[in-house]
Amino acid sequence: MNQGVFRAMAALLVVAFLGAAGWLTWRQSQEVNAPRDPGVCWRLGADGKFTVLVRNSQGIEACAGDLERIYMATGQELTGAYQGRYIFVNKEAIRSADTLSGQRWRLYFDDQRIALDHKLNAHEMTFTASRVEHPSAYDPGPPKP
Repeated sequence: MNQGVFRAMAALLVVAFLGAAGWLTWRQSQEVNAPRDPGVCWRLGADGKFTVLVRNSQGIEACAGDLERIYMATGQELTGAYQGRYIFVNKEAIRSADTLSGQRWRLYFDDQRIALDHKLNAHEMTFTASRVEHPSAYDPGPPKP
């Protein structure tokens, strides 16, 4: 009798393990991967598709700065990407993560963001339309309330 219980428990554990592995594989396949194109800064649209924002970007911090400029103009939260990493810009912070739902860490801390915003407002950082791959990427959307 003990062998029968042991076999049933072992079979149950195998089924649970296979189910968990299948669920994890399915979850990963459902997540949108950030584009990995070298030097390209992307913006994630409401339709779930990425639009090229800037080609030949100077790095993830520069891409985050380009997204911050849009955030300053619209006040709307943004998600972007640079070389396979996500960038999130909102009222609280500018952060980065490996996945949409993954652990996020700051690209700019509070004092750094204030300095960045000052430079963007003072036009110390030039930003030209020639850098824009797709003009709709900068569409500010509806005006701020």
